[in-house]
Amino acid sequence: MSLYSLVVSISFSSISFVIFVLFLGFAFFRYSSWEKDFVMNENIICTSEEEVVSVLSDMNILEKIKNFVLSDIFSEFVTFTKKEMLFLLKDSLSAVSGGNIQDICLESGSGVWKIYLHTKIGFLQLPWVALDLNKDSRETAELYSRNLYVGDFKVPSVFSKGVLEKVNKGISDALLLVVENGFLGKTIKNIDLLKDSVVLKGGF
Repeated sequence: MSLYSLVVSISFSSISFVIFVLFLGFAFFRYSSWEKDFVMNENIICTSEEEVVSVLSDMNILEKIKNFVLSDIFSEFVTFTKKEMLFLLKDSLSAVSGGNIQDICLESGSGVWKIYLHTKIGFLQLPWVALDLNKDSRETAELYSRNLYVGDFKVPSVFSKGVLEKVNKGISDALLLVVENGFLGKTIKNIDLLKDSVVLKGGF
């Protein structure tokens, strides 16, 4: 290799390294700024691991499902609050994340919810990760996620595709489990994602 080629190679490597360091610095600064705004956002509700343990027994989720099962009305509805849905989502998303979810938060809108997860693997605290939960206007029992985020960074689909496939399969399996083992013959006809709740319509 000539001296000129060596100098060019070293210069290119140095420039690439500097650009990489600058990008990491920018990403860290942007994430830190986003996190400060996120924790102050009053439109987002959260629940921690400790709260799940202490509050779950006081909630009427199981009672709602029991009443739904025992009802002989042809078309029946059951409504879960945002807080109740956070508890229901936590178990299924814990299996997908592969770690211990310290906090789970929700930003809700009509037809689209955004779920935020703060996960810990061993002693390593991971950054906030978010995914959207979508329901179209058709009468179906399908919920699906299209996007994955780290903070407010949208993860390119080439990297997020595998994770989103696992998330969507987990949601589908959870709904199937509820239908087959929880509702005793009833099927979920429709799911509505509302700003303040989730409404499930079931029937025989």
